[in-house]
Formats: sequence, C-alpha cells, structure tokens
Amino acid sequence: MKADDLDMTEFTDLSKFVKKGDIPPFPLVGIVGQQVMKKALLLTASNPSIGNIILVGEAGTGKSTSARGLRDILPEVEAVTGCFYNCDPRDKKAMCQDCKSSVSDLVSFSKRLPILELPLGSSETRIFGGFDSQSRLKPGYVGQVNRGFLILSRANLMEPGTLARILDITEAGVHRSVSEHGDFSHPARFNVIATMNPEDGELDAEILRRFSMSVRVQSIKDIEERIEIVRRVEAYRQNPTDFALRNRRETEAFSQRVKRSRDLVARVDVPKKVEATIGKVLKDVNQDNEHVRAALTQVAQANAAFGDRVWVMAEDVAEVAELVLGHRTK
Repeated sequence: MKADDLDMTEFTDLSKFVKKGDIPPFPLVGIVGQQVMKKALLLTASNPSIGNIILVGEAGTGKSTSARGLRDILPEVEAVTGCFYNCDPRDKKAMCQDCKSSVSDLVSFSKRLPILELPLGSSETRIFGGFDSQSRLKPGYVGQVNRGFLILSRANLMEPGTLARILDITEAGVHRSVSEHGDFSHPARFNVIATMNPEDGELDAEILRRFSMSVRVQSIKDIEERIEIVRRVEAYRQNPTDFALRNRRETEAFSQRVKRSRDLVARVDVPKKVEATIGKVLKDVNQDNEHVRAALTQVAQANAAFGDRVWVMAEDVAEVAELVLGHRTK
C-alpha cells in the first residue's frame, strides 16, 4: 500500500459503514495514536465538573469517532425508570418535576450514562424540546442527555446563538422553557464534547474560551500507523460487533478505571504548594481568573484521580495545562 492511498482514510466516514440496529461504536481504545485526545476524553468522563471540551483538527483525525467511542467506557448509574431525564433516585434536589412529585413511588434501574450526538441542522424544538397539545414539554436533546454527554460535531458550523444557548444550559445545569403554555424547567446537567475542523471556519473566540479544555488533534503521519488505521477501519467495516468484542477487555478496563476515578475525584486534595503553582502558571499567561483557575484545578484533580491518587502534584498541572490554556493564549 502506498502512502498516497492513505490520504482518503477518514474516521468520520465510519458512520456510513454501519447497518440498521444497535451497532456498537468504534471503540475508543481502537483509535490508533492520538493519546492526548483519548486522555482528555477519559478525564472528562472521570470528572464531569471539568465542564465542556472541544476537539480541533482536520477531517479524518478521529475526533467524532473518539467521542462516540466513550459510550462503552462510561460507567453505569442508577436512573429512575420511565424518566425522560435520567433522574438520579438518590438526588431529590436535582430531579425533574414529575420525579419530585412521585419520589415515594420511584423505581430505579441501572444504565450507562447517556451519550447522544446532535445532528447538524437540528431544529430548536429537537434540541431544546417543545410543548405538545396538552401543554406538556416533550424533552429535546438537552433533556434526554441529562447526567451524560452531548456530542456536537462540527460545532463551528452551528448557529452561534444556538451553540451559546447550549453552553449556557450546561453551566446552569437546568433548562427553563417559557412560552404561552407556561413555565417549565428540568435538570440538564451534561457535558458538551464538541468538534471542529478549522477549514470549515473559525469559532467565535468568546465561545471557544467557554470550553474548559481544547485539544489540537493532528493527522498521523507515520506510515506504519496509517496502515494500521486502514486495517482497523476495514475490520470494523466488515464486522462492527466482532471488532468491538476484540477490544472488549481493554474497553472494560478503562470503564472500571473511569468509574474508580469518578468515585475518587471528590476526595482529591490540592495542596497549598500546588495551588500556588496553579496561580503562578495562570499569572504567567495572564489568565488568572476564577473560571480558568477552576478549570485547571478540576482537570488536574481528574488527572490525579485517574492515576489512583487523592492528591494533586505539580506534574498533574504541567501535564494538563496545555489542554486548559492552549486556546486561551497565543
């Protein structure tokens, strides 16, 4: 196989290979290379308090494919049976109105955290929900993905006001709808995983800075790795289920690791010496504000938890600083 033959291999083409039915996504662990991107996604899954993440790179670098691959790595949680919003039966304060009114009769079941992909060009009703003829709000994506992750592929092609509104909801954790039918609110605590190809156009700088992490994804140039990409894409195309099963053990190992990290991250301490290091780093790049400090701290804590530690080291800060600061500085 010649090097030139590899130029047209794009992970973004994988969706056309799948057949109808519940086809497993291309496993995150099956992505060749791209260690920084994969680690950033695992950290986001390990600590939802990090906020939103954007993957920036040319077509074919596996951005959306990697995001979809989180599905089988996300841990299982308890959710209220029949609830559109995946309410946590143990968290009454964060429940939707229906669950709050039925709290004594709730039945729960185990399910993986939701991860949904918003189709480009979706209507506002599909995204944010709408009222039916009986004045009941039918949930959109921002409701259905509560407690999970919403993939926004090619976010720089979205209408800026719609994208900003989605980010507003992630920061508030609640979606409120006001119309002639009345006022309605529901929990909407989720993280956005956005992707963009700079060739499609730039993203507004103010919106870009609202992402806690940004990952610059580069095309793989190594010939052997590119040949391996072709081999794996072809194996997935021929039999997605078999390919997923062959990666099952490693996928499950990362799923357990993410689950441990989620349980551990709330106990991760940031020593005063490391707090001072964070402050110095932020001052050096003129980014010493509450929002950026919180983002860098949360990502460093996730990195520590992912390493099975309950304390943050300066090395954690150094390892993740570019993810948090790269899109905010020149």
